[in-house]
Amino acid sequence: MHSRKTNNSPSMIVSFSFLITLLVAVASFADEFSIPGTSVSLDAPDGFSVATGFSGLQNLEDGSSITVIELPVEAYEELALIFSDLDVAKAGFAQQGVSIERSGTIAVGGQIVPILMGSQPIPGGSVEKYMALFRGDTAVLISFNIFDAETITISTIERSLASVTLSSAPTLSEEVEQLPFSFASAAPFRIGDVLGGSSVLLTSFEGIDPTGLMPVVIIVRALAAVPAFDVKLVAQQLLRETQGFEEAEIASSEEVNFGGGAANYLEAVSEGRKIVQYLRVPANGIYVRLVAFGEIAEIDEVLSAVSEIARSVSVPE
Repeated sequence: MHSRKTNNSPSMIVSFSFLITLLVAVASFADEFSIPGTSVSLDAPDGFSVATGFSGLQNLEDGSSITVIELPVEAYEELALIFSDLDVAKAGFAQQGVSIERSGTIAVGGQIVPILMGSQPIPGGSVEKYMALFRGDTAVLISFNIFDAETITISTIERSLASVTLSSAPTLSEEVEQLPFSFASAAPFRIGDVLGGSSVLLTSFEGIDPTGLMPVVIIVRALAAVPAFDVKLVAQQLLRETQGFEEAEIASSEEVNFGGGAANYLEAVSEGRKIVQYLRVPANGIYVRLVAFGEIAEIDEVLSAVSEIARSVSVPE
């Protein structure tokens, strides 16, 4: 069985780059939810249920969600520095397309929990974001992503956060079991981390790679639908949003089979590094994506293993 992450986890470098994604009213609350694959339990407003595609809760009526991301406990201090400095938070989250407007704290149990409030533009509008950072066996980031701020207000969110309890952190194997897709790793890759219950990091090395040149594979299932009218265009857009490959030169692009259907495959290079990407966007728009990147020669050596992993990816219909 996989043990829980430690400070030797490669996610301490890769996770941060891959990650770094209100009026008083009375609302009724549902029963307490234990979020599968996490250490988090909380009371949520009526209308929320356990999500099937990520670690958290979802409101199927208006699209609002409550997401839970757990990182190694060592990440808490670094994240706390961001949460405690509004200017730093604004600058950092702006790179992810999130506009931070306010910060504060809330007492939960014996813990003073830092919070950030803001919004993120989406096609046709914006989503209100309310993020809280907890410390338990892991660093726990709970995000409320709210589409209807009149129904789910600040006071409602704070009541929900005040109910949070943290249990022992799940094992890596337990987190893998909760992923919304299945896959099989292939040497030299091994499971390094699970992020947000919707993606998995596979590394080709042990410990930490400070150079960022050793090959890694990330498989992710989207949290929200994207237009599926042009998969090749979506693939290129996702590539441009990948840190370090914003200006990458696309070397090849073709149609392949991946994740249970027709998909786009591309290869691109940027400043001595190479990325390969598989992307399938099914009819419901909830894409599944696999990327592998690293130094060009290193990636070329493991392309057969990357292809083997890609062939194993399966998404429940």
